[in-house]
Amino acid sequence: MERLIPLEMLNHSNSLLKSSRNKGTAYNCPLIFLFVKGMNVMRYKYSKEGLKILSGNLFKGLEDRPMSHAANILELSNGDILTVWYAGAYETSPDEAIIISKLKRDTSNWDEPRIVVDTPGKADGNPVLFEYDGEVYLFYVTIEGGGLSEDIGSNYPEAIRTNKSLRGGWDTCPIKYKISKDFGETFEEEKVFRKEWGWMIRNKLLKLSNGEILFPIYDEVNWKAIFGISKDLKDWEFTGYITTPKGCIQPAVVELESGHLLCFLRTRDGYIYKSDSYDYGRTWSKTEPTILKNPDSGIDLIKLRDKRLLVVFNDSFDRRTPLNIGISSDNGKTWKLWSLETDEGEYSYPSVIQSSNGLIHLVYTYKRETIKHLILSID
Repeated sequence: MERLIPLEMLNHSNSLLKSSRNKGTAYNCPLIFLFVKGMNVMRYKYSKEGLKILSGNLFKGLEDRPMSHAANILELSNGDILTVWYAGAYETSPDEAIIISKLKRDTSNWDEPRIVVDTPGKADGNPVLFEYDGEVYLFYVTIEGGGLSEDIGSNYPEAIRTNKSLRGGWDTCPIKYKISKDFGETFEEEKVFRKEWGWMIRNKLLKLSNGEILFPIYDEVNWKAIFGISKDLKDWEFTGYITTPKGCIQPAVVELESGHLLCFLRTRDGYIYKSDSYDYGRTWSKTEPTILKNPDSGIDLIKLRDKRLLVVFNDSFDRRTPLNIGISSDNGKTWKLWSLETDEGEYSYPSVIQSSNGLIHLVYTYKRETIKHLILSID
């Protein structure tokens, strides 16, 4: 029998943990969680050493679209870095548009953010970038079902927590895309990836060792993870349809070794769940919980050049703070964690890459007001 046993449930440690968190110094506390399977114990702990934040900035917001969310970041083959996100009056508002900004190679300042997708009277969201054969693909969704009221959309995380059958928003989206042939300077006309409503996107596409491309997708209606597999971004095979006891979305995938894929899942179950594939994503193992908490919020996972795994997530059962970054040297069995944000507010939906110079670039939602970008190094 498997059980997740957080040390904060053990006697005497609970008060110490709460005291440390109230002072905003959770990383000073050797917070350890135990994962018990028979006599095998896995753990994770916070650390103060090894993480360096080299720089950080807040993107300039659009005055007429005060809410920003769901950034996605990509390094291009020419060395430039693109970031996209959506902004509007509130989540699912009819003025919600896709914003783009570029950090040119060997520069330190991002270009002025600009609107790249704005469907009249409808909310555009969840942009995802991918480069293939010199062309930049911008995938996104558009709400066709009317959107949600401002009362609901202005506090969307709480709304979906209390009403899991909420309809008329992201469950009514087709998936679309545009292509740029000049590294994101201009984009061609909109095309439709999937016309039927219900499927959504969030995390990055993955080029596999066999040359195929894996597209993490999810079913917003039935809360299942789906994986698109293609050789050319034209013809697709869809696999997976995996879920967890209470439902999962927004899969994040890495290739541990040739053909062996590891998927982390956002869930309603209190923890990040995982699933493995040993045939390049054709079949997937039964989902099971990791030791990492999840408050039903976005996550990201990448494999570094040195083969360690890096995860960014909210170390909480019910809040989108703190925002944490973790490193694993054993394919996710144990984790060393750092806190990036610990204040009140929302710090969520991370998107992370390791750039060609070895540095970590991370973007995430900052209080729903803007997007924050950090450059980090990790020993």
